[in-house]
Amino acid sequence: MGLCDTLLKMDISPNCDDPIVNGFEQNGVIINREDIDLSGSTFDAARKNVIKTLLLKAGKKGYQIKVTGKTPYTGTKTSLVAGAYRNSFNHEVHIVVLANDPDVCAGIIDGLANGTYVLVLENKYKALNKETTPGDAAYQVYGWYQGLSASAIENDKYSEDTEGGWAVTLTETKAPKSGLFLFNTDYATTKTQVGTLTAAVGG
Repeated sequence: MGLCDTLLKMDISPNCDDPIVNGFEQNGVIINREDIDLSGSTFDAARKNVIKTLLLKAGKKGYQIKVTGKTPYTGTKTSLVAGAYRNSFNHEVHIVVLANDPDVCAGIIDGLANGTYVLVLENKYKALNKETTPGDAAYQVYGWYQGLSASAIENDKYSEDTEGGWAVTLTETKAPKSGLFLFNTDYATTKTQVGTLTAAVGG
């Protein structure tokens, strides 16, 4: 059994050449966690917070998610959870579903209420100007370890934010890492991989 690495390994300072910006792009991918091939997916050997290949089981697919507006996924955050022997993190993702009909309730809301999910979102900040691994900050993965599950779902008919649709909060509790990123080779290659997640594979 190896010892866990809890040492600081980098200087703490802003990157003046490639300053961070806040927010997400509108498009993402949501996947039923049980449809992910966890044993076939791989992490970068040298970087423990980077998933290099995210594979789905044969015949399974992810689903596109789009939250419109200037600040999509508003309220999405990561918070430290203090433990008796080890600290962990809660990841909370906020989405809105700007629709409400029988198909939406059956095909989206009822599933979100009871399932567990992995969500891939694209950050506005992508670290494209890094000398090495440019673009590795673009795609962030939520729910990998424990799965995201619904902690709040609300349909307010008079809400100006959802316009009578649904506000959904998905939460992963006590994840061991502060953040996971999907990155393989470069931004373009990773973007292509993300695009394949919404197409059924094999079987």
